[in-house]
Amino acid sequence: MYLADMFARYLLVPIVLFTLVGLYLSWEVSADYSWLIIVGVMLAATIHVFSPQINWWWYIRHPKDLDPAMQAFLERFDLYYQQLGPIAKTRFRHRIDLFLLGNEFMPQGWDSVPEDIQVLIASAGVKVRLEEENLLYSNCEKIVVYPMAFPTPIHPHEWHSSEWFAEDGVVLFAADALMKGMMNPTKHLDLAIYEYCRIQDALTGSVTHSSDADPWPEILVRTGWDQLAVQGMVGIRAVDGHAVLKAISFQPLLEVNSGSKV
Repeated sequence: MYLADMFARYLLVPIVLFTLVGLYLSWEVSADYSWLIIVGVMLAATIHVFSPQINWWWYIRHPKDLDPAMQAFLERFDLYYQQLGPIAKTRFRHRIDLFLLGNEFMPQGWDSVPEDIQVLIASAGVKVRLEEENLLYSNCEKIVVYPMAFPTPIHPHEWHSSEWFAEDGVVLFAADALMKGMMNPTKHLDLAIYEYCRIQDALTGSVTHSSDADPWPEILVRTGWDQLAVQGMVGIRAVDGHAVLKAISFQPLLEVNSGSKV
């Protein structure tokens, strides 16, 4: 998303100049200066290989803000963001930017993932780990986005809107369903938050066991959604009710409309 202004690219400028000077001196003055070319090429290669780590180190210490259009997008549509104070909003946007930097977005069925969809997904990931020092999910840093519902090898006969494939560390989303969760939070589960609750549970080792209390009665009280309704939102029968229960705590209107506290 921000490849044009990655810090590591700026570091390459003096290295390239250094290499060109070495090339000029070795050609015009003496071959003894050829070591400058070798050093320059090695330094450039090192920066290229370690550019993700270099960029991450720099932007952690010098956080960037989202562009004004994406700030306005959050202010208009993200109810969670709207409830934050000015300082918390700035920190939230900085963490979204870092999340975008630290994850790979891969479009399927279109040329690129729209910026607002990237920010929507990043916002969900940040919310679930808002109090964590490290905001990235080490077990999932690849994000595949389809325009609409999709089948997968695991669920070949169910066209669904979200899925976490733990073995490959990939989470998949349908963009149209993500927008429904943001535009109509009382009628549609936020699938990005739902999947990141699952990913976070696996990361922290707090995956709920089958012996735990059935979450669906509480989900029904809070939202009016039964298990069948949520299965329809996700698009598959295998829905993690405990992750759903956690996810709805990030949808403020559900709390207001249900008359109960999350």
